Amino acid sequence: MPDLDDPWIDKDFESAVRDTAYFLWENDGRPLGREKEYWFTALERCLRQREADALLLQEPRGEANSSSTSQQKP
Repeated sequence: MPDLDDPWIDKDFESAVRDTAYFLWENDGRPLGREKEYWFTALERCLRQREADALLLQEPRGEANSSSTSQQKP
């Protein structure tokens, strides 16, 4: 049984994977014996979403340079 206080476990991410896997399984008519398939599909989707979210938070390329030069006045 996993330790609920383990700092290495991202409970929100794990919950998102679980919810996504359940959603996919439900939409496919609840097929039996394909739990791992849905889990890994959900894991891949959630990892891609997390990566996309991280990219959106980054400062766009070139903007860091242009903002520093625009603040300088001759």
